[in-house]
Amino acid sequence: MHKASWAGALALAFLAGCAETQQAADTTVAAAKAQVNPTLSTSDATFMTTATRGGLAEVRLGQLAQRNGRSEPVKRFAAKMMTDHGTANQGMAALAQQKQITPPDSIGAEHQEVYDSLAKLRGRAFDRAYAKAMVQDHQEDLRIYQEEAQNGTDPDVKAFAARQVPVLQEHLRMAQRLPQR
Repeated sequence: MHKASWAGALALAFLAGCAETQQAADTTVAAAKAQVNPTLSTSDATFMTTATRGGLAEVRLGQLAQRNGRSEPVKRFAAKMMTDHGTANQGMAALAQQKQITPPDSIGAEHQEVYDSLAKLRGRAFDRAYAKAMVQDHQEDLRIYQEEAQNGTDPDVKAFAARQVPVLQEHLRMAQRLPQR
């Protein structure tokens, strides 16, 4: 793939701002990464790209919740997200370095859309919207991590995903207990 067409695919994904386009862009990026490291499958590289974007988003959204949230449970949850996903992000960065790929350094269009929407809210309205977003986000995170843990081809990436599944399950339970009404 030429540099120009790869950059064009990424630019298109950013501008379109929808999940389907973001997933296609992540797959394009993953394919390019898999070419750099031929031992890493495209699906494993896609997982790493998607998981990195999600982890970065959790930290940014947690920071936003600290500023815009009202309730203590939301602020405590946000602090836990910042800590746990920050630690996972460091682990993913080390794994990416080991696999000789460069992880994304942005949250991607889909997560940016959620961030922008939440950034307009304050207090209880923020708390409710953040809680709902965290439930949806952790359901999706759990799905992709379980998929990688079960079907990944790279043993290191697969093991990383498997170690994160219980953490994400707990995050989902916590998010479901946040005030959503």
